[in-house]
Amino acid sequence: MKYIYLDNNIVIDLKNKRHQGVIDVVDRLKNGGHRIVFSPAHLEEIANTVKHHGQSEERADEKVLFLKELTDSYCFLPYPRRNLVSVRNNGINTYKEDPLDTYERVLSMYDRNIIPEQHQKDKLLNGEKIEESGIINKLEANNSDIQVALEEYRKDLKKVVRSHHVRMKRHPDLGKFVPGQHITASMLRFGFIRSYFPIFEMVVEKLMEHLESQRYFPDKSEKYDASLHDTSHAIYAAYSDVFVTNDANFARKVKAVYQWLGVETKVMSRQEFLEYTVA
Repeated sequence: MKYIYLDNNIVIDLKNKRHQGVIDVVDRLKNGGHRIVFSPAHLEEIANTVKHHGQSEERADEKVLFLKELTDSYCFLPYPRRNLVSVRNNGINTYKEDPLDTYERVLSMYDRNIIPEQHQKDKLLNGEKIEESGIINKLEANNSDIQVALEEYRKDLKKVVRSHHVRMKRHPDLGKFVPGQHITASMLRFGFIRSYFPIFEMVVEKLMEHLESQRYFPDKSEKYDASLHDTSHAIYAAYSDVFVTNDANFARKVKAVYQWLGVETKVMSRQEFLEYTVA
């Protein structure tokens, strides 16, 4: 059984019936016993259209209902939920939860996104300023060996992670979900941090941020909210077998981060997904 995670652009393909080939592949996979899964990131995107783009609640509810039909309510949730029975745990819990319940939970906490959204915008603006200064050229960055740049970042990343890790261990809620021992540079691998969601989440966020600062297939600052959601999808999709996105630049960044961390998830374009055959 394979777990398939679809980026929001592929979900839209399916909901709006704008690509029959994608519909056929998904139907074939589900009929073969494979699972399409959602995460809170999918519901964050729906909530974003309501909060920032004037979408009606009725339209949002339609999207949530479609997500339920598409995934049969299978989802990745970052922390244990006592009212749900875990279907699988591979570092993150797979549950069956009505997406409407997830959506209501996301919506109730959406105001907390104000700071992350502004932070994401600031990061993208800073990256653009760096490029404008001539220090880094994105064309050169795009053609560079990005694994070298990520490896050079390892020591600085370790310092950031250890600083936050100390605070997390003292946190009354997060403390139980992070390792007790000091985190070393060699521990910054998916095989170790996959079971510590707050750490893994932070590491992916920092790696994606570093790619932006290096101008590696960068996002535009006016698309900061989409960029934030992309990072969330990259985090959750790491726990799947296949991640499908139709955003080529995003796919390149995810592949770079996954390769560096040792994540084995296959990152596919829509076209590659159309040709996908389960081994």
